[in-house]
Amino acid sequence: MMTSYEPIDAARAALARRVVFGCAIVAFLDGFDTQAIGPAIPAIASQLGLKPDAMGSVLGASQIGFLIGAFLFGALGDRLGRKKMLLLTTALFALGTLATALSGSLPALLLSRVVTGLGLGGASPNFVSLVGEFTPEERRARAVTMLWAAVPLGGMVGAFATGQLLPVHGWHAIFLIGAAAPLPVLAAVALLFPESREVAQERAAPVTALFAKDIRTTTLLLWVTSFMTWSTVVVTALWMPALLQRAGWAAPHAASMLALNNGGGIIGTLAVGLMIGRGDAKRALMATLAAAGCLIALMGAFTAIPFAFAVLAITAGCATSAAGGTLLAVSAGTYVPSARSTGIGWALGVGRTGTVLGPLAVGVMLGLGASVALTFATIAMLALLGVLAAIGLARSARPTPFPHGV
Repeated sequence: MMTSYEPIDAARAALARRVVFGCAIVAFLDGFDTQAIGPAIPAIASQLGLKPDAMGSVLGASQIGFLIGAFLFGALGDRLGRKKMLLLTTALFALGTLATALSGSLPALLLSRVVTGLGLGGASPNFVSLVGEFTPEERRARAVTMLWAAVPLGGMVGAFATGQLLPVHGWHAIFLIGAAAPLPVLAAVALLFPESREVAQERAAPVTALFAKDIRTTTLLLWVTSFMTWSTVVVTALWMPALLQRAGWAAPHAASMLALNNGGGIIGTLAVGLMIGRGDAKRALMATLAAAGCLIALMGAFTAIPFAFAVLAITAGCATSAAGGTLLAVSAGTYVPSARSTGIGWALGVGRTGTVLGPLAVGVMLGLGASVALTFATIAMLALLGVLAAIGLARSARPTPFPHGV
């Protein structure tokens, strides 16, 4: 028997599905662009007359843009509207990706990657906040965690596409595809997404609200955890193909390992999302970071055994991507609605400072003659340090992944 509430509930459920699906497409494009450049690094360096080691600055440029975009557009999303900011930032990373394909010099390439990063960084806190707002409270932790699975899915497609297109059409083709793909997404978001009710109903909280007396320690520990987690996730993905080529792998085979790593990420993120439900996302974060650290260290020891490396790449992808997804759930549940995008944006921005320094540090290490095994071990240490920070976060933060009454 129908009640007067059922049509309203059905409409809300349909809206939630629409928002989650649309935001997942944006997350997919994020993963596609971010990880497509890794396998293309040697080809880009060769065409522009650069040493591959110098490409660390190119990888770092997109991360600089990402952290600025996360800081800036996360706060603007709380103040001006998350839908508006999602449209603006999606257009920005489409423009930056097009500029990447057209770059003919190192300065042009650096600028294009900064613009791309601005868009990607600004989109992330806004699509996470939109999903957190329009998904029913009891499903929010699950929805936000599982949303992240779209990023490694995009990365897997990007890695496979790069491996196939690179030998035939060159590196420009992959970025032309990446620039065209967001255009229909822009139209869909503009026509089908509502503006955030949280922005319309409440005055957005300033950044200083993240340091209120009852949340200050939690914010600082969240930032440290974010720094370690995103450094692990992004540096592993960006440098894996180049490290494998340094170990003697052919470019297509190295790209396929990145694709497997992303495939594992999809499985791991979905699995953890299903398991945590409304449970403690912080414990899942600790467990996945610990597993990621151990598996990444082993990857460096097995580059000479392709089958073993492939297994490790898949399982490490499961752990690293699941850690990223659960961190987003923890971040989204830490702050009140009016500060949600700001809190997520600043946590992402601080996290991405590590992904700016990480690619540069790997480039320096390789330039100084560091072995592939030592490089993987160094990345693994970041994950293990993240475990320690996550333990402190779990002890200081609220016991539930999302505050009630949101």
